[in-house]
Amino acid sequence: MPLTVLTSACRLKPLYRLQRIQAHMMSSHVEPEVLLEKAGRAALITMNRPKVLNALNLSMIRQIYPQLKKWENDSETDIVVIKAAGGKAFCAGGDIRAVTEAGKVGNSLAQDFFREEYILNNAIGSCRKPYVAIIDGITMGG
Repeated sequence: MPLTVLTSACRLKPLYRLQRIQAHMMSSHVEPEVLLEKAGRAALITMNRPKVLNALNLSMIRQIYPQLKKWENDSETDIVVIKAAGGKAFCAGGDIRAVTEAGKVGNSLAQDFFREEYILNNAIGSCRKPYVAIIDGITMGG
């Protein structure tokens, strides 16, 4: 096989993997990745990706952030609680697999993910309401 064909094939592999991961991420899920609900005066966030140890992805960040800001300004909300589904892990950190694959092909997912994750981290840290994490099991990352 000529070197140029082999080189081209090697470059397409990460792109193909990224497309597969993104297609999987965008496919219809039976269960939502994040559950956002109220129980009395408590706001509840449940990370709901137990098969991947509740690894945080950009979609989850984009769901949690605006709801957290809404609850922070809601006079009917006294506390925000975050927990995880599955019983094995609270959160394995960021979905590094998707971020790595995107970076290999020059996709902006990595920049978007980390920018928005740190904006969410800041919102959590500066939230005017008590923010309680019920951590049980594997816990990694920010």
